[in-house]
Amino acid sequence: MKRFITLILVLTSVTSWSQTLPSWAAEKFKAYSGKYVLSSYVKPQFLEADLSGDKKPDVAIVIERRVDKKKGILILFASTDKAFIAGAGDKFGKGGDDFEWANTWSIFKEKTTFETTFKPNGDVDSAKEVKLERPGIEIKEEEGAGGIIYFNGKEFIWIHQGD
Repeated sequence: MKRFITLILVLTSVTSWSQTLPSWAAEKFKAYSGKYVLSSYVKPQFLEADLSGDKKPDVAIVIERRVDKKKGILILFASTDKAFIAGAGDKFGKGGDDFEWANTWSIFKEKTTFETTFKPNGDVDSAKEVKLERPGIEIKEEEGAGGIIYFNGKEFIWIHQGD
């Protein structure tokens, strides 16, 4: 029986998010765990990059709001208590308030990209070049549109990609 309990404890710790997230991020997530749960609607379940430009890797985690299951991303800064939520009930750019449409994400490291712009009636207008000073988070449908979640030094912005 003791071996069985030990095995259960080991398996639980191996599959636990807090074992794979950096310890500082797992600790900071606790402040959000009453309203959000860790999710896995895209893989990997978290990304690390210096999104803020302070030379320390920040962490972006896929989450789901408990009350209505709306999906999104929680970004935790390594060097401050600041955090940002995109989706998961909080509308963010053309990504909306529920990122259930997304099935792929990654760190975007290019120094320039092109943002899709729209006419007032909602039709695609053109694309404008955007210079990037730091990495962003590219989130999209595998064969469709999406965007880059980018911290411009003051706030997070949505840079729309595709139709």
